[in-house]
Amino acid sequence: MTEDLRDWLDKLEAEGELYHLKAKVDWRGELAEIQHRVITSQGPAMLYENIKDYETGRCTKFFCGGMGTMGRTAMMLDLPKNTSREVLLAELRRRLQNPVAPVTVANGSVKENIVLGDAVDLFELPVPQWHKDDNGRYINTWCAVITQDPDTGRHNAGVYRAAVSTKNKINLLLVPAQNWGVHYGKYQAMGKPMPVAFVYGWHPAMVFAAGLHLAIDEYTAMGALRGAPVPLVKCETSDLMVPASAEIVVEGYVSPDPATFEPEGPYGESTGYYSLPRDRPVMEVSAITHRNDPILRGCMLESGTIMRLGASAVVWNMLEQQDIPGILDVAVGPITTIKIHKTYQGQARQIAAAIWGSRVAITMSKVVAVIDDENEVDIGNAAQMQSALVRHLEPGNGIVVYPLQLGTPVDPSMSTEMQDEIEFGQGISSKMLIDATVDWTTHHRRPEWGGRRLSPNCFIPTPDVIETVARRWQEYGIPK
Repeated sequence: MTEDLRDWLDKLEAEGELYHLKAKVDWRGELAEIQHRVITSQGPAMLYENIKDYETGRCTKFFCGGMGTMGRTAMMLDLPKNTSREVLLAELRRRLQNPVAPVTVANGSVKENIVLGDAVDLFELPVPQWHKDDNGRYINTWCAVITQDPDTGRHNAGVYRAAVSTKNKINLLLVPAQNWGVHYGKYQAMGKPMPVAFVYGWHPAMVFAAGLHLAIDEYTAMGALRGAPVPLVKCETSDLMVPASAEIVVEGYVSPDPATFEPEGPYGESTGYYSLPRDRPVMEVSAITHRNDPILRGCMLESGTIMRLGASAVVWNMLEQQDIPGILDVAVGPITTIKIHKTYQGQARQIAAAIWGSRVAITMSKVVAVIDDENEVDIGNAAQMQSALVRHLEPGNGIVVYPLQLGTPVDPSMSTEMQDEIEFGQGISSKMLIDATVDWTTHHRRPEWGGRRLSPNCFIPTPDVIETVARRWQEYGIPK
Protein backbone atom coordinates (compact mmCIF):
# COMPACT_ATOMS: atom_id res chain seq x y z
CA MET A 1 0.00 0.00 0.00
CA THR A 2 1.18 3.49 -0.78
CA GLU A 3 1.97 5.26 2.50
CA ASP A 4 3.34 8.65 1.44
CA LEU A 5 4.98 10.60 -1.38
CA ARG A 6 8.12 8.46 -1.44
CA ASP A 7 6.11 5.26 -1.78
CA TRP A 8 4.14 6.98 -4.54
CA LEU A 9 7.33 7.86 -6.40
CA ASP A 10 8.47 4.24 -6.15
CA LYS A 11 5.13 3.09 -7.53
CA LEU A 12 5.27 5.55 -10.42
CA GLU A 13 8.83 4.45 -11.16
CA ALA A 14 7.84 0.78 -11.26
CA GLU A 15 5.06 1.55 -13.74
CA GLY A 16 7.27 3.67 -16.01
CA GLU A 17 5.34 6.81 -15.04
CA LEU A 18 8.18 8.88 -13.50
CA TYR A 19 11.01 10.79 -15.15
CA HIS A 20 14.02 12.06 -13.20
CA LEU A 21 15.18 15.30 -14.83
CA LYS A 22 18.85 15.68 -13.89
CA ALA A 23 19.71 18.50 -16.30
CA LYS A 24 19.91 21.88 -14.57
CA VAL A 25 16.74 23.96 -14.98
CA ASP A 26 15.97 27.50 -13.86
CA TRP A 27 13.08 28.05 -11.44
CA ARG A 28 12.48 31.38 -13.24
CA GLY A 29 10.13 30.24 -16.00
CA GLU A 30 12.11 27.33 -17.47
CA LEU A 31 10.76 24.71 -15.06
CA ALA A 32 7.20 25.92 -15.65
CA GLU A 33 7.54 25.78 -19.45
CA ILE A 34 8.92 22.25 -19.28
CA GLN A 35 6.07 21.22 -17.03
CA HIS A 36 3.47 22.87 -19.26
CA ARG A 37 4.69 20.90 -22.28
CA VAL A 38 4.85 17.63 -20.35
CA ILE A 39 1.40 17.87 -18.80
CA THR A 40 -0.37 18.98 -21.99
CA SER A 41 1.15 16.02 -23.86
CA GLN A 42 0.08 13.58 -21.11
CA GLY A 43 3.73 12.95 -20.32
CA PRO A 44 5.25 11.36 -17.21
CA ALA A 45 5.33 12.65 -13.66
CA MET A 46 8.46 14.79 -13.25
CA LEU A 47 11.02 14.85 -10.46
CA TYR A 48 13.30 17.87 -10.94
CA GLU A 49 16.64 17.09 -9.25
CA ASN A 50 18.93 19.92 -10.41
CA ILE A 51 17.32 23.33 -9.92
CA LYS A 52 19.36 26.50 -10.41
CA ASP A 53 20.26 28.13 -7.07
CA TYR A 54 19.07 24.99 -5.24
CA GLU A 55 21.82 22.51 -6.08
CA THR A 56 22.47 22.25 -2.35
CA GLY A 57 20.64 23.39 0.74
CA ARG A 58 17.50 22.62 2.69
CA CYS A 59 15.44 21.42 -0.30
CA THR A 60 16.83 20.47 -3.71
CA LYS A 61 14.00 18.50 -5.36
CA PHE A 62 10.66 19.49 -6.88
CA PHE A 63 7.91 17.07 -7.96
CA CYS A 64 5.10 17.68 -10.47
CA GLY A 65 2.52 15.76 -12.45
CA GLY A 66 1.88 12.84 -10.13
CA MET A 67 -1.86 12.98 -10.84
CA GLY A 68 -1.68 14.28 -14.39
CA THR A 69 -3.47 11.37 -16.08
CA MET A 70 -6.47 9.14 -15.50
CA GLY A 71 -4.14 6.16 -15.31
CA ARG A 72 -2.32 7.65 -12.33
CA THR A 73 -5.66 8.25 -10.63
CA ALA A 74 -6.33 4.53 -11.02
CA MET A 75 -2.93 3.78 -9.54
CA MET A 76 -3.77 5.97 -6.52
CA LEU A 77 -6.65 3.55 -5.85
CA ASP A 78 -4.38 0.53 -6.40
CA LEU A 79 -6.19 -0.29 -9.65
CA PRO A 80 -4.55 -1.05 -13.02
CA LYS A 81 -3.65 2.14 -14.85
CA ASN A 82 -5.76 1.08 -17.86
CA THR A 83 -8.92 0.99 -15.73
CA SER A 84 -11.87 2.53 -17.58
CA ARG A 85 -13.44 5.85 -16.60
CA GLU A 86 -16.67 4.06 -15.70
CA VAL A 87 -14.96 1.68 -13.27
CA LEU A 88 -12.84 4.49 -11.80
CA LEU A 89 -15.87 6.69 -11.22
CA ALA A 90 -17.81 3.87 -9.58
CA GLU A 91 -14.87 3.07 -7.28
CA LEU A 92 -14.42 6.72 -6.30
CA ARG A 93 -18.11 6.99 -5.49
CA ARG A 94 -17.98 3.85 -3.37
CA ARG A 95 -14.93 4.88 -1.39
CA LEU A 96 -16.18 8.42 -0.72
CA GLN A 97 -19.34 6.89 0.74
CA ASN A 98 -17.25 4.88 3.22
CA PRO A 99 -15.02 7.32 5.16
CA VAL A 100 -12.12 6.08 7.26
CA ALA A 101 -11.28 8.10 10.39
CA PRO A 102 -7.67 9.27 10.92
CA VAL A 103 -5.45 8.20 13.82
CA THR A 104 -3.21 10.35 16.00
CA VAL A 105 0.46 9.40 16.40
CA ALA A 106 3.11 10.82 18.70
CA ASN A 107 5.73 11.56 16.04
CA GLY A 108 6.52 11.20 12.36
CA SER A 109 9.19 11.73 9.72
CA VAL A 110 7.89 15.25 9.00
CA LYS A 111 9.47 16.15 12.37
CA GLU A 112 12.98 15.09 11.34
CA ASN A 113 13.84 18.78 10.91
CA ILE A 114 12.15 21.61 12.84
CA VAL A 115 12.81 25.25 11.90
CA LEU A 116 11.40 27.92 14.21
CA GLY A 117 11.21 31.70 14.51
CA ASP A 118 13.97 33.76 12.93
CA ALA A 119 15.51 30.65 11.32
CA VAL A 120 12.50 30.38 8.97
CA ASP A 121 13.41 31.23 5.37
CA LEU A 122 10.87 30.31 2.70
CA PHE A 123 13.41 31.16 -0.01
CA GLU A 124 15.27 27.98 0.96
CA LEU A 125 12.50 26.10 -0.89
CA PRO A 126 12.73 25.85 -4.73
CA VAL A 127 9.41 27.52 -5.51
CA PRO A 128 9.06 28.22 -9.26
CA GLN A 129 8.00 31.39 -11.00
CA TRP A 130 5.05 29.83 -12.84
CA HIS A 131 3.97 32.63 -15.20
CA LYS A 132 5.91 35.66 -16.41
CA ASP A 133 3.56 38.25 -14.87
CA ASP A 134 2.86 36.49 -11.57
CA ASN A 135 3.38 38.72 -8.56
CA GLY A 136 5.89 36.47 -6.86
CA ARG A 137 6.64 32.77 -6.56
CA TYR A 138 3.49 30.76 -5.89
CA ILE A 139 4.25 28.07 -3.35
CA ASN A 140 0.66 26.83 -2.99
CA THR A 141 -0.27 25.14 -6.24
CA TRP A 142 -0.56 21.52 -5.04
CA CYS A 143 -0.81 21.28 -1.28
CA ALA A 144 -3.37 20.85 1.49
CA VAL A 145 -4.26 23.98 3.42
CA ILE A 146 -5.27 22.89 6.94
CA THR A 147 -7.49 24.99 9.20
CA GLN A 148 -9.83 24.19 12.08
CA ASP A 149 -13.31 25.45 12.93
CA PRO A 150 -12.89 27.19 16.32
CA ASP A 151 -16.46 26.24 17.31
CA THR A 152 -16.62 22.58 16.32
CA GLY A 153 -12.94 21.64 16.25
CA ARG A 154 -13.41 20.04 12.83
CA HIS A 155 -10.43 20.26 10.49
CA ASN A 156 -10.71 21.35 6.88
CA ALA A 157 -8.24 20.58 4.11
CA GLY A 158 -8.53 22.72 0.98
CA VAL A 159 -6.48 23.72 -2.05
CA TYR A 160 -5.97 27.48 -2.22
CA ARG A 161 -3.27 29.48 -3.96
CA ALA A 162 -0.63 31.51 -2.10
CA ALA A 163 2.64 33.27 -2.91
CA VAL A 164 5.89 33.74 -1.00
CA SER A 165 6.17 37.40 -0.04
CA THR A 166 9.19 37.55 2.28
CA LYS A 167 11.33 34.96 4.06
CA ASN A 168 8.54 34.44 6.61
CA LYS A 169 5.34 35.70 4.96
CA ILE A 170 2.92 34.13 2.47
CA ASN A 171 0.19 36.17 0.76
CA LEU A 172 -3.15 34.39 0.40
CA LEU A 173 -6.24 34.25 -1.79
CA LEU A 174 -8.63 33.63 1.10
CA VAL A 175 -12.22 33.59 -0.19
CA PRO A 176 -14.77 34.15 2.63
CA ALA A 177 -17.34 31.78 1.08
CA GLN A 178 -14.93 28.83 1.08
CA ASN A 179 -14.45 26.64 4.15
CA TRP A 180 -11.26 28.20 5.43
CA GLY A 181 -12.83 31.60 4.75
CA VAL A 182 -15.70 30.67 7.06
CA HIS A 183 -13.15 29.67 9.71
CA TYR A 184 -11.29 32.96 9.20
CA GLY A 185 -14.51 34.91 9.66
CA LYS A 186 -15.01 33.28 13.05
CA TYR A 187 -11.47 34.14 14.13
CA GLN A 188 -11.98 37.72 12.95
CA ALA A 189 -15.15 37.95 15.05
CA MET A 190 -13.11 36.82 18.08
CA GLY A 191 -10.28 39.21 17.22
CA LYS A 192 -7.79 36.32 17.15
CA PRO A 193 -5.25 35.18 14.52
CA MET A 194 -6.17 31.98 12.67
CA PRO A 195 -3.69 29.09 12.76
CA VAL A 196 -2.95 27.58 9.33
CA ALA A 197 -0.72 24.76 8.12
CA PHE A 198 0.33 24.11 4.52
CA VAL A 199 1.20 20.47 3.76
CA TYR A 200 3.41 19.74 0.74
CA GLY A 201 4.00 16.20 -0.48
CA TRP A 202 2.22 13.19 0.94
CA HIS A 203 0.00 10.38 -0.40
CA PRO A 204 -1.72 11.47 -3.67
CA ALA A 205 -5.11 11.12 -1.94
CA MET A 206 -4.33 14.22 0.14
CA VAL A 207 -4.76 16.89 -2.52
CA PHE A 208 -7.28 14.76 -4.44
CA ALA A 209 -9.60 14.94 -1.40
CA ALA A 210 -8.67 18.49 -0.42
CA GLY A 211 -9.61 19.74 -3.89
CA LEU A 212 -13.17 18.40 -3.69
CA HIS A 213 -16.29 19.90 -2.10
CA LEU A 214 -17.06 17.20 0.43
CA ALA A 215 -19.75 16.84 3.08
CA ILE A 216 -17.33 14.70 5.13
CA ASP A 217 -14.07 15.59 6.84
CA GLU A 218 -11.27 15.57 4.26
CA TYR A 219 -9.00 13.44 6.45
CA THR A 220 -11.69 10.74 6.54
CA ALA A 221 -12.00 11.03 2.74
CA MET A 222 -8.22 10.62 2.36
CA GLY A 223 -8.47 7.49 4.50
CA ALA A 224 -11.26 6.17 2.31
CA LEU A 225 -9.30 6.81 -0.90
CA ARG A 226 -6.08 5.20 0.35
CA GLY A 227 -7.86 2.35 2.13
CA ALA A 228 -6.28 3.04 5.53
CA PRO A 229 -6.44 5.70 8.28
CA VAL A 230 -4.37 8.86 7.87
CA PRO A 231 -1.68 9.04 10.63
CA LEU A 232 -1.76 12.59 12.02
CA VAL A 233 0.71 14.45 14.20
CA LYS A 234 0.28 17.80 15.96
CA CYS A 235 1.94 20.91 14.57
CA GLU A 236 4.77 22.58 16.51
CA THR A 237 3.17 26.01 16.97
CA SER A 238 -0.58 25.25 16.94
CA ASP A 239 -3.02 22.43 17.64
CA LEU A 240 -3.58 21.69 13.96
CA MET A 241 -3.04 18.07 12.90
CA VAL A 242 -1.08 17.16 9.76
CA PRO A 243 0.01 13.90 8.03
CA ALA A 244 2.93 12.48 10.02
CA SER A 245 5.02 11.49 6.97
CA ALA A 246 4.45 14.61 4.86
CA GLU A 247 7.52 16.01 3.10
CA ILE A 248 7.17 19.63 4.28
CA VAL A 249 4.74 21.47 6.58
CA VAL A 250 4.70 25.28 6.83
CA GLU A 251 2.91 26.54 9.95
CA GLY A 252 1.71 30.03 10.72
CA TYR A 253 -1.02 32.48 11.66
CA VAL A 254 -3.25 34.87 9.70
CA SER A 255 -3.98 38.18 11.40
CA PRO A 256 -7.68 39.15 11.69
CA ASP A 257 -6.83 42.81 11.04
CA PRO A 258 -7.47 44.07 7.45
CA ALA A 259 -4.78 46.69 8.05
CA THR A 260 -2.22 43.85 7.72
CA PHE A 261 -3.42 42.83 4.25
CA GLU A 262 -0.89 43.03 1.41
CA PRO A 263 -1.14 42.82 -2.39
CA GLU A 264 -1.70 39.29 -3.73
CA GLY A 265 -1.84 38.61 -7.46
CA PRO A 266 -1.82 38.77 -10.36
CA TYR A 267 -1.52 35.03 -10.87
CA GLY A 268 -1.97 32.98 -14.05
CA GLU A 269 -5.03 30.83 -13.37
CA SER A 270 -6.06 27.60 -15.10
CA THR A 271 -8.49 29.67 -17.18
CA GLY A 272 -5.47 30.92 -19.11
CA TYR A 273 -5.87 34.46 -17.75
CA TYR A 274 -4.33 36.41 -14.92
CA SER A 275 -6.46 37.16 -11.89
CA LEU A 276 -6.30 40.69 -10.57
CA PRO A 277 -4.25 41.86 -7.58
CA ARG A 278 -5.97 42.97 -4.38
CA ASP A 279 -4.96 43.59 -0.79
CA ARG A 280 -5.52 40.21 0.84
CA PRO A 281 -4.70 38.35 4.08
CA VAL A 282 -1.14 37.34 4.93
CA MET A 283 0.16 34.32 6.84
CA GLU A 284 3.17 34.95 9.06
CA VAL A 285 5.16 31.73 9.23
CA SER A 286 5.97 30.42 12.71
CA ALA A 287 7.60 27.09 11.80
CA ILE A 288 8.71 24.80 8.99
CA THR A 289 9.04 21.07 9.62
CA HIS A 290 10.30 18.63 7.01
CA ARG A 291 11.78 15.23 6.29
CA ASN A 292 15.44 14.72 5.57
CA ASP A 293 16.14 15.59 1.92
CA PRO A 294 12.58 16.88 1.42
CA ILE A 295 10.72 17.07 -1.89
CA LEU A 296 8.58 20.14 -2.59
CA ARG A 297 5.34 19.42 -4.48
CA GLY A 298 3.68 21.74 -6.99
CA CYS A 299 1.62 21.59 -10.17
CA MET A 300 0.70 23.18 -13.45
CA LEU A 301 -2.60 22.26 -15.17
CA GLU A 302 -2.72 19.02 -13.19
CA SER A 303 -5.90 19.61 -11.19
CA GLY A 304 -8.15 18.72 -14.14
CA THR A 305 -7.97 15.07 -13.08
CA ILE A 306 -9.60 15.93 -9.76
CA MET A 307 -12.38 17.78 -11.54
CA ARG A 308 -13.00 15.17 -14.21
CA LEU A 309 -13.18 12.21 -11.83
CA GLY A 310 -13.28 13.25 -8.19
CA ALA A 311 -15.80 16.05 -8.61
CA SER A 312 -17.92 13.83 -10.86
CA ALA A 313 -18.10 11.23 -8.08
CA VAL A 314 -18.99 13.90 -5.50
CA VAL A 315 -21.75 15.43 -7.63
CA TRP A 316 -23.23 12.01 -8.49
CA ASN A 317 -23.33 10.98 -4.82
CA MET A 318 -24.83 14.33 -3.87
CA LEU A 319 -27.64 14.04 -6.43
CA GLU A 320 -28.50 10.52 -5.30
CA GLN A 321 -28.46 11.62 -1.64
CA GLN A 322 -31.09 14.20 -2.59
CA ASP A 323 -33.25 11.38 -4.00
CA ILE A 324 -33.08 12.54 -7.60
CA PRO A 325 -33.79 9.42 -9.64
CA GLY A 326 -32.36 8.14 -12.88
CA ILE A 327 -28.75 9.43 -12.77
CA LEU A 328 -26.81 7.40 -15.34
CA ASP A 329 -23.53 9.33 -15.64
CA VAL A 330 -21.87 12.53 -14.46
CA ALA A 331 -18.98 14.34 -16.12
CA VAL A 332 -17.78 17.48 -14.36
CA GLY A 333 -15.62 19.76 -16.48
CA PRO A 334 -15.91 23.23 -17.99
CA ILE A 335 -19.54 22.18 -18.49
CA THR A 336 -20.99 19.87 -15.83
CA THR A 337 -22.88 17.26 -17.82
CA ILE A 338 -25.46 14.87 -16.37
CA LYS A 339 -27.01 11.94 -18.24
CA ILE A 340 -30.33 10.68 -16.89
CA HIS A 341 -33.19 8.31 -17.51
CA LYS A 342 -35.88 10.98 -17.55
CA THR A 343 -38.89 10.14 -15.41
CA TYR A 344 -40.67 13.51 -15.22
CA GLN A 345 -40.76 16.88 -16.95
CA GLY A 346 -38.65 19.43 -15.08
CA GLN A 347 -36.13 16.86 -13.87
CA ALA A 348 -33.22 18.74 -15.49
CA ARG A 349 -34.15 21.93 -13.64
CA GLN A 350 -34.29 20.08 -10.34
CA ILE A 351 -30.80 18.68 -11.00
CA ALA A 352 -29.39 22.14 -11.72
CA ALA A 353 -31.07 23.56 -8.61
CA ALA A 354 -29.58 20.76 -6.47
CA ILE A 355 -26.06 21.41 -7.79
CA TRP A 356 -26.34 25.19 -7.44
CA GLY A 357 -27.70 24.80 -3.93
CA SER A 358 -24.46 23.11 -2.83
CA ARG A 359 -20.94 24.40 -2.16
CA VAL A 360 -19.92 23.07 -5.59
CA ALA A 361 -21.53 26.20 -7.05
CA ILE A 362 -18.77 28.46 -5.71
CA THR A 363 -15.94 27.17 -7.86
CA MET A 364 -17.51 25.02 -10.59
CA SER A 365 -20.73 24.08 -12.41
CA LYS A 366 -21.27 27.54 -13.83
CA VAL A 367 -22.90 25.77 -16.78
CA VAL A 368 -24.90 22.56 -16.26
CA ALA A 369 -26.07 20.44 -19.20
CA VAL A 370 -28.56 17.58 -18.79
CA ILE A 371 -29.26 14.99 -21.47
CA ASP A 372 -31.40 11.87 -21.31
CA ASP A 373 -30.92 8.31 -22.51
CA GLU A 374 -33.22 8.76 -25.50
CA ASN A 375 -30.15 10.52 -26.85
CA GLU A 376 -27.67 7.68 -27.40
CA VAL A 377 -24.67 9.76 -26.37
CA ASP A 378 -21.48 9.17 -24.40
CA ILE A 379 -21.24 12.36 -22.32
CA GLY A 380 -17.50 11.84 -21.96
CA ASN A 381 -17.15 12.32 -25.73
CA ALA A 382 -17.05 16.04 -26.55
CA ALA A 383 -17.90 15.58 -30.24
CA GLN A 384 -20.96 13.45 -29.45
CA MET A 385 -22.13 15.99 -26.85
CA GLN A 386 -21.82 18.89 -29.28
CA SER A 387 -23.85 17.01 -31.88
CA ALA A 388 -26.48 16.06 -29.30
CA LEU A 389 -26.88 19.66 -28.14
CA VAL A 390 -27.36 20.85 -31.71
CA ARG A 391 -29.92 18.09 -32.41
CA HIS A 392 -31.91 18.18 -29.19
CA LEU A 393 -31.60 21.62 -27.62
CA GLU A 394 -34.41 24.05 -28.38
CA PRO A 395 -32.88 27.27 -27.02
CA GLY A 396 -36.19 29.01 -26.37
CA ASN A 397 -37.22 26.35 -23.86
CA GLY A 398 -33.97 24.64 -22.95
CA ILE A 399 -31.74 27.53 -21.86
CA VAL A 400 -32.30 28.75 -18.31
CA VAL A 401 -30.16 31.55 -16.86
CA TYR A 402 -30.30 31.76 -13.08
CA PRO A 403 -29.01 34.91 -11.31
CA LEU A 404 -27.47 32.99 -8.41
CA GLN A 405 -24.83 35.71 -7.77
CA LEU A 406 -22.39 33.05 -6.58
CA GLY A 407 -19.16 32.03 -8.26
CA THR A 408 -15.40 31.96 -8.19
CA PRO A 409 -13.56 35.28 -7.98
CA VAL A 410 -11.12 34.12 -10.69
CA ASP A 411 -13.81 33.93 -13.42
CA PRO A 412 -12.47 36.15 -16.25
CA SER A 413 -15.97 36.65 -17.69
CA MET A 414 -16.92 38.82 -14.71
CA SER A 415 -16.10 42.50 -14.39
CA THR A 416 -13.27 43.54 -12.10
CA GLU A 417 -15.76 44.80 -9.55
CA MET A 418 -17.76 41.54 -9.51
CA GLN A 419 -14.59 39.49 -8.85
CA ASP A 420 -13.96 41.20 -5.50
CA GLU A 421 -14.10 38.38 -2.93
CA ILE A 422 -13.21 40.77 -0.08
CA GLU A 423 -16.27 42.91 -0.84
CA PHE A 424 -18.76 40.18 -1.71
CA GLY A 425 -17.36 37.04 -0.06
CA GLN A 426 -16.98 35.39 -3.47
CA GLY A 427 -17.50 36.32 -7.12
CA ILE A 428 -20.87 37.58 -8.39
CA SER A 429 -21.89 35.25 -11.22
CA SER A 430 -24.99 33.87 -12.93
CA LYS A 431 -25.47 30.19 -13.77
CA MET A 432 -26.86 28.55 -16.89
CA LEU A 433 -28.73 25.30 -17.47
CA ILE A 434 -28.76 23.62 -20.88
CA ASP A 435 -31.73 21.26 -20.81
CA ALA A 436 -31.12 18.96 -23.78
CA THR A 437 -33.48 16.27 -22.58
CA VAL A 438 -36.43 15.43 -24.79
CA ASP A 439 -39.21 17.93 -24.05
CA TRP A 440 -42.29 15.88 -23.19
CA THR A 441 -44.62 18.79 -23.94
CA THR A 442 -43.56 18.86 -27.60
CA HIS A 443 -42.44 15.25 -28.21
CA HIS A 444 -45.19 12.75 -27.48
CA ARG A 445 -44.81 8.99 -27.53
CA ARG A 446 -45.13 7.55 -31.04
CA PRO A 447 -46.58 4.07 -31.52
CA GLU A 448 -44.69 3.63 -34.79
CA TRP A 449 -41.46 4.07 -32.82
CA GLY A 450 -42.37 1.54 -30.16
CA GLY A 451 -43.55 4.15 -27.68
CA ARG A 452 -40.38 6.26 -27.94
CA ARG A 453 -40.47 10.04 -28.11
CA LEU A 454 -37.61 10.06 -30.62
CA SER A 455 -37.15 7.78 -33.56
CA PRO A 456 -34.57 4.98 -33.23
CA ASN A 457 -31.00 5.72 -34.30
CA CYS A 458 -31.02 5.25 -38.05
CA PHE A 459 -27.35 4.25 -38.14
CA ILE A 460 -27.78 1.15 -35.97
CA PRO A 461 -28.53 -1.90 -38.22
CA THR A 462 -30.17 -5.14 -37.18
CA PRO A 463 -28.02 -7.61 -35.18
CA ASP A 464 -27.86 -10.11 -38.05
CA VAL A 465 -26.42 -7.47 -40.40
CA ILE A 466 -23.83 -6.45 -37.79
CA GLU A 467 -22.80 -10.11 -37.39
CA THR A 468 -22.58 -10.72 -41.15
CA VAL A 469 -20.43 -7.65 -41.87
CA ALA A 470 -18.10 -8.39 -38.94
CA ARG A 471 -17.68 -12.02 -40.07
CA ARG A 472 -16.96 -11.11 -43.72
CA TRP A 473 -14.88 -7.93 -43.15
CA GLN A 474 -11.54 -9.45 -44.13
CA GLU A 475 -13.18 -11.04 -47.17
CA TYR A 476 -14.23 -7.61 -48.46
CA GLY A 477 -10.54 -6.62 -48.70
CA ILE A 478 -11.23 -2.95 -47.98
CA PRO A 479 -7.87 -1.18 -47.46
CA LYS A 480 -7.27 0.62 -44.19
